[in-house]
Amino acid sequence: MTARGLGRTAARLARSLASAGVRSRATEFGRSLKAAYEAGKDEGPADPDETSEAADAEAVADAMRGVDWSKVRSATSERGAEAAQAMKSMAAEVDWAKVQPVAAKVSSALIAAVASGQMGIGGTLGGTVARAIMNDRNLAHRVSGSLARQAAPMPPDFLPAVRDGVIDATARDA
Repeated sequence: MTARGLGRTAARLARSLASAGVRSRATEFGRSLKAAYEAGKDEGPADPDETSEAADAEAVADAMRGVDWSKVRSATSERGAEAAQAMKSMAAEVDWAKVQPVAAKVSSALIAAVASGQMGIGGTLGGTVARAIMNDRNLAHRVSGSLARQAAPMPPDFLPAVRDGVIDATARDA
């Protein structure tokens, strides 16, 4: 199953489920992200070189170019929506204090795209997307650079949602 097919299936499943278990499903979604991240770390080269890191950044940037950001914004705009809960769960896995602003913008956009079902975390790209969300080895920053070099439009800024409580990632740290 392709990553896009997995994302569509996840979105259909999310819409079909009742909202009573939204928080538990969002938590499970966060665990899936963490598992994809760990798998991506394990699948990567033991000593990553500049070429493999650049290829990973290009792969994520290409995937981001194919996202319909208006659908992402629509799916994540409601605070009680399944996508918003999934965003909150995924954002809790990121150490935002260590992420540079440009990388944080990419990470938050990827979180929103995955949570809305517009980008999957399954398949061969899944671990790389999860690594970009976590900014592992500065991958989100490299993705931003790749988008800028190719004059591709940057994704919408989902950081205000991170900071304004839709994704309250700092609540755990207090």
